[in-house]
Amino acid sequence: MKLKILGTAPGKSLLDKSHTSYLLELDKALFLIDCGEGTTQKLLKLGLMENQIDAIIISHLHPDHFSGIFNLIQSLYLYKRTKDLYLYLPESSESIKNFFSTLYMFQERYKFKLIIQEYDRSSFEEFGIYPSLNNHLVGYRNIIDSHKYTNSMKAYSFIIKQKNRKMLLSCDINSMKDIEMLIPTCDVIILDGIHPSRESIINLANEGKYSIYITHGDYDEFMNKFKDILSINTRLVKENEEIIL
Repeated sequence: MKLKILGTAPGKSLLDKSHTSYLLELDKALFLIDCGEGTTQKLLKLGLMENQIDAIIISHLHPDHFSGIFNLIQSLYLYKRTKDLYLYLPESSESIKNFFSTLYMFQERYKFKLIIQEYDRSSFEEFGIYPSLNNHLVGYRNIIDSHKYTNSMKAYSFIIKQKNRKMLLSCDINSMKDIEMLIPTCDVIILDGIHPSRESIINLANEGKYSIYITHGDYDEFMNKFKDILSINTRLVKENEEIIL
């Protein structure tokens, strides 16, 4: 498996950085996981604007993980994609379908079929991708309940397994507790560096059992925050970096 880091910026936009997106290459398919602002330009540089990507998986619907999707789909149409494309969402699939129409992005114009559907823990088993619900969005519960919003607060991390190797893609998490049961069987961890406490990340690094790649933040700030634990096994992610297992 090969994971290419397309974007590393957090919710706050950063100069010369794209928002979160990963390109996952497995034996059977090419997946885009998350699609923050700047993803389309990254795919253009890689020459992946026609039929190469098989599916897009969104971990959760925060803008820095999802707002690039509309420009990407529009660009795929303009670059004459013809192959059906699956867009897998954690929630609100009907609302998103309607929003495409609101933007005049009508399915009838496309030469490819955009298939939008929600996923669960078993949706990608054949590819070796295993979503795991986390608590990243539970802090919105009070406002959702009090205003009767329909959001279901679904956010996912992912275990990616191929042969005897496992990678954990944390995406955004509420704390290290969200993934602590997933960590022990993994070889590589792509870790949200903003939301878990610094102490919990340091403790994980000090175990020395895993290759840890810290992402989703300002590189210089992370360098200062984690400089005492950086090593061969614990690194800060750079955009366009490839991680191969």
